Amino acid sequence: MAKPGKLVYFHDSEFVDASAPFAIDFISIGIVPLDGGPDYYGISSEFNQIAAAQTNPWLKDNVLAKLPLASGRKTVKAIAADILAFLRPAREIELWAKNGAYDAYGFCQIFGGMNAMRAALKERGIDKVTFRDIDELRRAAGDPRLPGEPAATAHIAIEDARWDRSLYEWLKLEAAAKNPAGLRALNL
Repeated sequence: MAKPGKLVYFHDSEFVDASAPFAIDFISIGIVPLDGGPDYYGISSEFNQIAAAQTNPWLKDNVLAKLPLASGRKTVKAIAADILAFLRPAREIELWAKNGAYDAYGFCQIFGGMNAMRAALKERGIDKVTFRDIDELRRAAGDPRLPGEPAATAHIAIEDARWDRSLYEWLKLEAAAKNPAGLRALNL
C-alpha cells in the first residue's frame, strides 16, 4: 500500500525556560491529526516540577496546576517512542502550531535535536517534516481577530493542539472566502 502524500497534525508543548542558553525543560506535548483520528498526550516524568513552580509563578498557575497526577508520566525517551508509533508513515507530515517556534524546537529536542528527529521520522516512514504556524493561515484569511481559547483548558498541551486544529479549520474557511489565491499559495 502506498504512503499518503501529506498528513497534517497540530501540536503544542509546555516547557520551562531553562537557565542555560538555548535550553528548555520539556513538560508535555499534545498532538492531534487533522483527520480526526486518535490524539496523543505525553507528560514528562523528567522535569523538576518543584523548581519550575518556585521559579515561575505564571507557569505554576497556568500550566503545572492543570497537569494530571504524576502516575501517567513518562521519560522523554518513552514519549519519543510513543510519538513515532502515533505518527503515520507519509511522504510528508505538516506539524502546525500557534506561535510554534518553541513547539518546533521542543519537538526536535524530544528526539535529541533536528538531525536525530529527521532520522527517527525517516525510519518510521516519514520522508519529510514541515513545521507550519497558524499565523501563516491567519494572514491569508485577512488577519482576522482570533476567538479566545477557553481559560479552563488553555495551556494544557493536548487541549491547545485541539484548539489549534479548530483555528486552522476556521481560518481555512475564512481564507477560502476572502483570499482563495492566498490559500492556494499556502498549498492547502
